[in-house]
Amino acid sequence: MKEKSLQVNWDWSKVEDFTYWKIPDGYVMSLPYYIGKPPARIFDLGCGVGRHTVYFASLGYEVDALDLSSDAVKSTQAWLKKDGLKANVYRGKMTDLTQPDNHYDLVLAFNVIYHAFKDDMVRVINEIYRIIKPGGFFFGTILTKDPNQPFYDKTGVINEQTLIKQEEPEKGIPHFFSYTEDVLEFFKNFEIKDLYYKEWYRAPYSIESINDKKGYGHYILFAQKPESD
Repeated sequence: MKEKSLQVNWDWSKVEDFTYWKIPDGYVMSLPYYIGKPPARIFDLGCGVGRHTVYFASLGYEVDALDLSSDAVKSTQAWLKKDGLKANVYRGKMTDLTQPDNHYDLVLAFNVIYHAFKDDMVRVINEIYRIIKPGGFFFGTILTKDPNQPFYDKTGVINEQTLIKQEEPEKGIPHFFSYTEDVLEFFKNFEIKDLYYKEWYRAPYSIESINDKKGYGHYILFAQKPESD
């Protein structure tokens, strides 16, 4: 089940509104301040339909992008072509990265690396560390859950930190919910530059719908690989 689950990608054909997925995240848009001007190398791990790949390519950076979904890869390539931009976009698994050691100035993984079981998530983070240059940066989001908060839906629950989504567009995809201790352990080799917690709520908004999702959110993490190990 583990190996099979990790080969399930987002089904973008089930997404009705692409507005959110076409707008770069605000924090991501500030990252050029840290990594400097082009030519810096950026790896967009789990690029989705291309919002951050296109953003960095538009600024002149050397961008590589990967996604498990062939539809996402095609959508990103089409967007780049439409805007007259260049980036290397290809299909692949985040658990099988083949990029060279110490290669990227920034690895971006926005809402990506927690789509795995814990052991594979640790493996991906270690691989991210490997491919970042000394002094380079990582920016990503980590799905979290209050340890005292049970899952709001028992369907697909594997254990107290893991569930496999049963609804589209993420049906069949494992999600690992990290505790604070996990995050600090996962990124112990990095220097954490910024870490904050954010909860998202979906319409229709009400006290009941917000309270139902309390205790579930994301850590937003910005970290740097030391200049020397």
